[in-house]
Amino acid sequence: MTTRILIMTLGLFAVTSASAQDESFFSDPSVLETWEKGTFDLGWVHPDVQKFGVNYDSVMVDQPEVFVANDSKYKGAKADHLKTLADGARMAVIERLEAGGYAIVEEPGPNVVYIRWALNDLYLKKKKRGILSYTPLGMVVHATAQAAVKDVWKKIDINEIGLKIEWIDSATGEVISAGKASQGMRKSKGQKAELVSWEELYALFYTLGEQTRCHMDYKDIPTAERPVDCDAILIGPEYEDG
Repeated sequence: MTTRILIMTLGLFAVTSASAQDESFFSDPSVLETWEKGTFDLGWVHPDVQKFGVNYDSVMVDQPEVFVANDSKYKGAKADHLKTLADGARMAVIERLEAGGYAIVEEPGPNVVYIRWALNDLYLKKKKRGILSYTPLGMVVHATAQAAVKDVWKKIDINEIGLKIEWIDSATGEVISAGKASQGMRKSKGQKAELVSWEELYALFYTLGEQTRCHMDYKDIPTAERPVDCDAILIGPEYEDG
């Protein structure tokens, strides 16, 4: 998508069970189609995305909502741990955009793309409890998003997690593009569970930031003429921020 940009504004943190709310996250889920490049399994791009994209030089990045799946065998997680996960996701995207010189703003405007997103279908695995799982009063988030997300993995195990996202023109409210992705594999008949590592999940967040940054870098060039296929960018878990 020409300006597949990630935006996240100031937003309230929401944790709930996956439900009709989760299914109706997308403004129009019927437009999603199979997407075989880069991050997403399903995606959609506005037919006039080039017209929208040339205006953007700033991004609003919202805090993602978090939805625990209804059929997750374990539904418990401390609010601070889930908040750290959401904040870490948000900061990973912001880090990549700021590294490209783009402004992160908190107010809509004709030059601002807004991203609303959710970490959904969260399948949790019960972790052994003990004194080391104690959460201190006034838990402080680490200086970097990467360190914060890494620390959360000492407290919770995730078998599967999904991601839903929309890029929206902040001035008009029109959806520019949308995507759906997933990581890991919950246990099912004939299928062993595959835990999601913090490196894999953080790489997904970085990929979103890099794809957004790429689309903004080449916003004045038609997609077919670009030297880079921004949608195919995929950062692996071995990636180190520099």
